[in-house]
Amino acid sequence: MGRGRTYRPVDRVLTVGYAPMAHQRPMHTSVARFKVIVGGRRSGKSKSLLHEGLRHCLETDNALAWWVAPTYAEAREIGFEEFMHTYPDVQPVISNLHRANMRVEFINGSKLYFKGADRRDSLRGRGLTFCILDEAAFLARDIWHKILRPALADRKGRAAFGTTPNGRNWLYALYQGGIKEGWERFLWPTQLNPLITQEEIDDMAADMSEMDYRQEVLAEFVTRSGQVYLDFNAENQIDIFKVNRIDHEIYISADFGYANPAAVLFFAVDKKTSNVVQWDEIYGARMTITQIESQIAQKLAAVNLNPRDVLAVYTDPAGNAEEITSGISPVDQLRKTYEVHNRGTEIAPGLALVRSFIRNALGVRKYFIVKKCVETIRSLEGYVYPESRGEVIDENPLKDGINDHCCDALRYFFVNRFDHARWLTSRIEQKSYTTQVSAGKKTLKRCMTCNGTFLSSTMKNRPPFMCGACEQKAAIEG
Repeated sequence: MGRGRTYRPVDRVLTVGYAPMAHQRPMHTSVARFKVIVGGRRSGKSKSLLHEGLRHCLETDNALAWWVAPTYAEAREIGFEEFMHTYPDVQPVISNLHRANMRVEFINGSKLYFKGADRRDSLRGRGLTFCILDEAAFLARDIWHKILRPALADRKGRAAFGTTPNGRNWLYALYQGGIKEGWERFLWPTQLNPLITQEEIDDMAADMSEMDYRQEVLAEFVTRSGQVYLDFNAENQIDIFKVNRIDHEIYISADFGYANPAAVLFFAVDKKTSNVVQWDEIYGARMTITQIESQIAQKLAAVNLNPRDVLAVYTDPAGNAEEITSGISPVDQLRKTYEVHNRGTEIAPGLALVRSFIRNALGVRKYFIVKKCVETIRSLEGYVYPESRGEVIDENPLKDGINDHCCDALRYFFVNRFDHARWLTSRIEQKSYTTQVSAGKKTLKRCMTCNGTFLSSTMKNRPPFMCGACEQKAAIEG
């Protein structure tokens, strides 16, 4: 590792094992009262923010600093865990460490708290001297404007924001205004981190749509407006397709409805290339599950398949509800014949996954649809984000009851079939996208360095992206 940073707490010199990379140094040397860091994945935002907070606490007597993350779970897993990696270096100047409630007390009277914005009552107070807003773009606007900013007023406190972009919301407006007096802004795309190889960058590009790559890697503010699947076009549409059990894995996904239309989609996954072809569909209102099941059997028989050839049926969690006409839920009925999975999914990461198959950042398409699937094609072309009103931009597509059924069924397939453990949640369809993960729920992630799996309390598209062992190794080698 590098030489490390030197702090002067009380009357001693303390050297900690952190050597800022070239792109991080200007932020640390800036004298601005408010610093806004917008960065891509693994650009070093969280580590830099922590050391800004530590320096403040160690060099300011009786400081009161908060680390605020979108959720309490993220505050613990990202902020407090990062602090614990540094703890051996700063232990000599810590008087009390309260692990349960994530409070650090220093011998000079300073205190550092780790908090989650999902527990708003814990954010009320005055007299802050420093505030760190981790993944600030995923916080509600009034967390900053109505709660944290006023808390900094009486002691003229400072603040540091660090985030991946999340559309053009309030943080975008704040970042754009970062040139005013007392503010400074910093842009850290992932490529600035010398620990991230070009091979890793290329792998991320292959797994993301161009829009998501621009946001998550290049750290650009892209607006979620207009068509959700903007890259879907004639290049994804094919005239005919011959499905067979030898070359393809067969799947079905469904979004159930009765008064509203039900959408049932049929997929073939190429065993060699993992390309996906949607080869048929069922779409219509006021169909009982018995009628739907009969149509599914007919569709399979028409291409010389039978129910045993279907590896899985993916449905929405609402499919557990009993159908009034039969007294049995659609899921329970289908389970008599098929392997059925119907867990909840996070909306926005699922949309990103579908976009990456429609066309990834390298221009490669891996999702194709037979032209006879007219309802799905119509839905993909008509699936849009709601129009923005004022500063608030809804990052979820419009639920219009027309284009969402096929698109929901499409998303259920992709998030379940492709590395689904990284995308599943215990909650049913969030109304608005946040980074929350239900209490006690763990997400299985794949380490971007060793390719091994590890459990995390945050969503797949939120840090950490490396397992603990690789994080520690990277810190040592850095």
